[in-house]
Amino acid sequence: MIFQKIISQFFPNDTEIQDFIINNIRSLEVKKGDVISRNGSYNRNIYFVENGLLRAFYLENGKDITTNFYPEGKLVANIDTLFQEQPTRFNIEALENSSIVYCDYEKLEMLCKESLPAANFSRYILGNLMVQMSNRMTSLQYMTAKEKYEDLMQDHKDIILRAPLGTIATYLGISPETLSRIRSSI
Repeated sequence: MIFQKIISQFFPNDTEIQDFIINNIRSLEVKKGDVISRNGSYNRNIYFVENGLLRAFYLENGKDITTNFYPEGKLVANIDTLFQEQPTRFNIEALENSSIVYCDYEKLEMLCKESLPAANFSRYILGNLMVQMSNRMTSLQYMTAKEKYEDLMQDHKDIILRAPLGTIATYLGISPETLSRIRSSI
């Protein structure tokens, strides 16, 4: 399990964290097109992509808008549900057959009340999610469509090869035709 190896690097000798992982982390195999979290749900799970590719998206005026991609090694969760306890606006879908692990955030929070290492573990997870969100907001606010595409190519070139072009276009906030023009100019 890749997730367990990563956590072992941060908490190599912490039996409490290791026990939590053994007892509370679950594995899930999802097929391409499966939705693991739906708009309107109270999904309080935190997911880690071991293998495959997920995306988060929402529906607006009948169109789905991709907000982020989650390849191997990324964490994904419905932040709106975790912190505001409201139904999520987002869907999380597998763009490929994927192996993921997940845990219920509430169980992690219960452990955090009793354990400083667990609280540090939780901070690591939440910090990772916040950095992903901050990077995404920065790209939306300050980058042109071409810069966003170049940034995606630099940081996640594999996504360009793995995700449908229409999905990439909605992620960049542009039409598929504009994406084609940008791709041909690079």
